[in-house]
Amino acid sequence: MKLIKRILFGLFVVLSLSYLFIVISPKIFKNFYPFGIKAAVVLTGSMEPTISINDFVIMKKPKSIQINDIVSYKDKNTKNEILHRVVKIDHDEITTKGDANNTEDKPIKKSQITGVYIGKIKYIGTIISYLTNPIIFSMTITLIFILMIFPLKEEKNGD
Repeated sequence: MKLIKRILFGLFVVLSLSYLFIVISPKIFKNFYPFGIKAAVVLTGSMEPTISINDFVIMKKPKSIQINDIVSYKDKNTKNEILHRVVKIDHDEITTKGDANNTEDKPIKKSQITGVYIGKIKYIGTIISYLTNPIIFSMTITLIFILMIFPLKEEKNGD
């Protein structure tokens, strides 16, 4: 029974920290890079086949930008984070384009870039999106917490 409680406690901590890292911290801290990286779940297919919907992408803080880098930037109009490939650099102006798109995006300033893509984990975004849904997350954490506090079955030998 103690092992089950330890596993549940570990799951509780991991889920809570994941939620903090993936959902809450980017909303509170705009350019928050714990451990020098940030992560996101891809919501559109504009970077297919390189990056797919529900891929979990990992980005680092931008230091230098080069043509063919995949970068994230904040769209001024929609306030959404966009992940596209750099196709042109003209001094302080950068033009990007989604691999699956036919046209280039409107040029942006280098200062709008929030991250440079360094890798992905395929399809894990589906699980993260599901677990970070506030209702599902609350229910999962509550269930784990209840299971930690109230044992499923008391054993007679005292363990």
